[in-house]
Amino acid sequence: MARSSEKSVAASPAAKSTVESIKETLESIVVAFILAFVFRAFIVEAFVIPTGSMAVTLCGAQLTKTCSTCGYEYPFGVSLPPAGRLGNQPDYRNVRLRCPNCDMERDAFKATELRRPDSGDRILVHKWPFDVGGKWLGPKRWDVTVFKDPRDGTTNFIKRLIGLPGEVLEIIDGDIYTVPLTDLQKERPDLVGELEQLRREVYRHRQENADPRRRDIRQRYAELNRQLLPYLKAQRKTGRARRAQRSLWVNVYNHDFLPNCDSLRDDQLRTRVGWKPDPGDDEGARAAWDTSKREVTFNSDDDRLLYIRFDGKDIDDFSAYNNDGGDRPPGQRHLVGDLRLRFGWRPRAGTGGITLEMNRNRDKFIASLNSDGTVRLEAARFDDKSGEWKIPQVIRQSNDLAPFPRSQTTRIEFINVDYRVSLLVEGEEIISTTDDDYKPSLTDLQRFTEAIINEQDTGRLIRPSAVRIGARNLQCDLVHLVLERDIYYRSQRQSEKYSQTDRSVRNPYEGWPGWGTAGQPILLRPGRGKDDKCYHGEYYMLGDNSAASKDARLWWEIGPHLKRLGEEYQVGTVPEHQLIGKAFFVYWPAGYRASWAGGIGLIPNFGRMRWIR
Repeated sequence: MARSSEKSVAASPAAKSTVESIKETLESIVVAFILAFVFRAFIVEAFVIPTGSMAVTLCGAQLTKTCSTCGYEYPFGVSLPPAGRLGNQPDYRNVRLRCPNCDMERDAFKATELRRPDSGDRILVHKWPFDVGGKWLGPKRWDVTVFKDPRDGTTNFIKRLIGLPGEVLEIIDGDIYTVPLTDLQKERPDLVGELEQLRREVYRHRQENADPRRRDIRQRYAELNRQLLPYLKAQRKTGRARRAQRSLWVNVYNHDFLPNCDSLRDDQLRTRVGWKPDPGDDEGARAAWDTSKREVTFNSDDDRLLYIRFDGKDIDDFSAYNNDGGDRPPGQRHLVGDLRLRFGWRPRAGTGGITLEMNRNRDKFIASLNSDGTVRLEAARFDDKSGEWKIPQVIRQSNDLAPFPRSQTTRIEFINVDYRVSLLVEGEEIISTTDDDYKPSLTDLQRFTEAIINEQDTGRLIRPSAVRIGARNLQCDLVHLVLERDIYYRSQRQSEKYSQTDRSVRNPYEGWPGWGTAGQPILLRPGRGKDDKCYHGEYYMLGDNSAASKDARLWWEIGPHLKRLGEEYQVGTVPEHQLIGKAFFVYWPAGYRASWAGGIGLIPNFGRMRWIR
């Protein structure tokens, strides 16, 4: 009987194999989960973009519209309730949609388009480089960065890293200006001391909420700013951050999306956006240039330069993604001078060349390309007294290029961005300016910051950008003609009155200039240890959608995770220990809405998958 029992409980080889197989499978599943959590915690994690503060680099909930006049496609940001439907949100059917290409306002959303808005982009974030740190892997300026919201310490935010520990930063006329703290300490230690003292008084104002002290602090910032301006230098993206610069170009006008003139009224034809004969030589240019087709042509044996000019709209920081269609009041209009003109040039006959011309405010640059390969760059300054441009002076010339081949297309780029002008041929930089040739005017910077401090319209201080293309003694074609602008960072004021989560909490800085904006420089301190009682390195973050981004400029609420630091935490900054990682890839953009799927985005739109720069 005993033997029988022993035999009954003894496992057969097959049963033993099954048990071990199940055990190994369970162990593999557990290990896989552990590895997945480790991978998510330390290596790569997926995130969803909830809002449009980084548009159009990264889009939140959105609707896509194709302009009925020119065929240009663009995203339009919408706000969604938790259920994922529009519900009681704004009636987007009544929104005046302004095309960012042709500037026409003829379209509106249909009810069928409003039923299924696209969710935000889904992205992947590298976490381990920030953990390793160092010169090559640590956080860098212009990185698209994920970090913890200073307001609560649990919500993940994504912005572009603009300011680094150990520098003083200020936004002026859309650009980022900084000075290393070590340099300023050598030259003007008194300014460093004043910035540190003002930082502490800003914190005390928050604690005491003492209105009489507010005006005194702002006046002291204004005086300090006047002394600080000579030491600030514009930060450029055309050096180590060229990839970031490429992603930050915003379309002004793409001639491949030529407006359909047959659908326009006479008054719309006269004011339509596009390339038109320059008013200074209308008849000659009209006879030589043909801009009525996507492929622009020039035919003339005249040795005079005959110009076409971009016309029909001002080049400003308008964004079709935001709900700001319709008329733009002067105070909300920010003229942009950082531009890129690019096209393919195909000479067919003649011995002449082309000339490209653009200005930023009072500085104009002229690039000339002759068919024999000679290239020249000239500069001119606007004379406020006479109201005219001074005679252009040659600042760069190159004879190194071979003659431009006939009937072959050569890629040309003419760029003026962050106070650096360059001319590229087939992607290679041929000529460019130096700091001695071109740098910000201290007088212009002072005028701009004083206007911001005094809450005046800055548009009257800036000359609108005029872009022209000229040609002489030539037969040629221009293909894929595109004009783009750089991102423009606004100097906005604190306008929020109450906390969004607790209406009883009032913003003590309402009406103040935004942190780091014109007239309100911010000192970003380097870290000084890992002890909780010591502050960590401070970073400054901005959204690419500067007109509609609540970022470092406008933060004022402090979460409990940062309150314990007391005055060691500076409002408007992100401490180093709150950084999570660097975004690097959009793996699931807005879904492809196939007709067979009933218009639901079931599969990713592979054409919109992209690296994040």
